[in-house]
Amino acid sequence: MKKIKGNSVSAGIAIGKAKIIDKHELYIERKKILKREIEFELSRFKEDVEFVINELDKLIQDYTYSQENRDILESHKMILQDPEFNNRISKLISNDQNSLEQAINTYFTEAADIFSNMNNKYLSHRVIDFEDVAYRLLSHIMDERKDVLENVDENSILIMENISPSFVTKVFDKNIQGLCTERGSSNSHSSIIARSMNLPMLVNALGLLGNIKDGEDMIIDGNDGYVIISPTKKVLEKYQTIYKEEQKDRKGLLKLIDVEPITKDGKKIKLMSNIEIPQEIDQVLKYNSAGIGLFRTEFLFIDRDDLPTEEEQYEIYKDIAEQCKPNSVIIRTIDVGGDKLSNILNITYEENPNLGCRGIRISLQNIPIFKQQIKAILRANVQGNIKIMFPMISGVNELLKVKEIIEICSKELINTGIAFNADMELGAMIEIPSAVITSDSIVDECDFLSIGTNDLIQYTLAVDRDNQSISNYYKPTHPSVIRSIKLTVDNAHKVGKKVAVCGEMASEKEYVKLLLALGVDELSVSPGRLLLIKKEIINCNITEIKSKLDKILSCKTSKEVMKLI
Repeated sequence: MKKIKGNSVSAGIAIGKAKIIDKHELYIERKKILKREIEFELSRFKEDVEFVINELDKLIQDYTYSQENRDILESHKMILQDPEFNNRISKLISNDQNSLEQAINTYFTEAADIFSNMNNKYLSHRVIDFEDVAYRLLSHIMDERKDVLENVDENSILIMENISPSFVTKVFDKNIQGLCTERGSSNSHSSIIARSMNLPMLVNALGLLGNIKDGEDMIIDGNDGYVIISPTKKVLEKYQTIYKEEQKDRKGLLKLIDVEPITKDGKKIKLMSNIEIPQEIDQVLKYNSAGIGLFRTEFLFIDRDDLPTEEEQYEIYKDIAEQCKPNSVIIRTIDVGGDKLSNILNITYEENPNLGCRGIRISLQNIPIFKQQIKAILRANVQGNIKIMFPMISGVNELLKVKEIIEICSKELINTGIAFNADMELGAMIEIPSAVITSDSIVDECDFLSIGTNDLIQYTLAVDRDNQSISNYYKPTHPSVIRSIKLTVDNAHKVGKKVAVCGEMASEKEYVKLLLALGVDELSVSPGRLLLIKKEIINCNITEIKSKLDKILSCKTSKEVMKLI
């Protein structure tokens, strides 16, 4: 038995047989064409691009289970329809007398190199989109298509070096068990599709291809992030039990959709959803969430070559507010570092973006962009159910500056005669130690606080949460983290204001009782975890866990805390 660590991008257990998928290599012959052949190559180019676009249209039509999947495939069409793509290929054929195959290979190699060399992990995953389009087009031109899924059945777990978005879409129809790759990103289009399909998936399982054979028994543990190869009988039986329990629990949780999240001792907890992309609103409504506690707007800004306009943002915010009404929608202003926007903003490369210009800092250093977002939110709030909060607040000064900008935006909208509603609650994210320590001052300048536990743990414990080598230091129940949450809650409650937790601690059932005992008023979780967390709330007796609170707050280690909760 072998066990390999990976990064889970879609939770769940998968048990099956390994199916190694090798991409069929295409040999591109480097040769010059004759001048009399140029027109023929150009006509081939036009016909072949039209064929692949039509093929993508058919794929989009056949796989309409998720709007985000359609959008990703539409983006592949846009690559082929890009005037720059057509102009560059035409010049490589006409001026340099490249064959069509060589011209296409040259163009996509150049494009992939540009994204790969950006020193930007949030954009580098776009390389796979270009590779996918190039492979699809060249395979058609060279008539060397190979159905790698021909012998894949529903018992298969696909193993690849990396996986393209359109391939994940094709996989859906095969009803396979799971996916695992040696490379990949949690923010990639492929990962987004896998999550939308509830398909267990791991990426960055380094060394996997060298340690597994086609047809071997294997398990994907998408909950803890492991691949288990040739499991022992005991391990296999353990995971089979977990898998059956997951399936049973998933069906049972659906019965809770219309049940109120009220604890055993009668306290009603507001349970909301976090969303990253607008398409997730379907799940928010399906599971009867009490609104959106965190809309991460940065996904409107990254993975593109230009900034979203005020109008584009307004339409998205308005649509979400309309669908959620009468429930509230809390929009968090852009929370990214310069590393994610380096292709559209003139920002100096930073060695450590997490401690650099990110969150509210990047907004306050790019006022015109910030004002666009504020105006879009003010306009969308005509519905009256939008709240706004600001990330990475370190002290009161930032909130005071934000308020000034909101006032300026309101006056400018009045002058243009555009309808808007500035009557909305303002909130601050508490996610760095300075915000915790001065939370008594911060809460005086806003209407509510929301604790982002992911960054709070990272900054409090000085642990990069993406660094696997020090992951054992990332402890949500570290006494310093627990006391930080308690201090924040106490400071807010002194002035009659509420505190939510929208970080991953809220989505993990083992921490729910602790958070409620600490006095947290609201929880906001990923839509897919909402019913699970609701079940935990319903089974929780806050009075009982509060009786242990003094002992919990006096604990010296995370281990002691975990024992008590």
